[in-house]
Amino acid sequence: MEGQEGFFDFAATVGLTKHIGGVEATETLAAWCDIGPGKVVLDVGCGVGVTPCFIARRYRCRVVGVDISPQMIARCHERARRERVEGMVEFRVADAQDLPFENELFDAVITESVTAFPADKQRAVNEYARVTRPGGYVGLNESTWLK
Repeated sequence: MEGQEGFFDFAATVGLTKHIGGVEATETLAAWCDIGPGKVVLDVGCGVGVTPCFIARRYRCRVVGVDISPQMIARCHERARRERVEGMVEFRVADAQDLPFENELFDAVITESVTAFPADKQRAVNEYARVTRPGGYVGLNESTWLK
């Protein structure tokens, strides 16, 4: 198990999620991005679904989570069932650099410790902006991946 692929495979297997600042950082990001009832939110790099399920439940909004790992997305579906938020969340396998959504679809696009990983970070950020509605928000809580 080497590099980021090995880490993500391990994380998916054990159901691990990680991002800087924990739930307090997620709450701050949600506040800064005006996430609330009736909003539609995209969580890029949703991992095992902790943030999408939390945001859907806490802020009473619809959340779409995407992750590049099919194994992570499988864990997301398990978590949504366990937390009884299936009707408020949707999960898809997708690459941050090529999001499978139409333009201007989401009120907010968030990432937590994700944008450090794509090969073309600018392309990923451009995708976040592309799928965000005019007047919407792109919120990033980021870290750095050292190879």
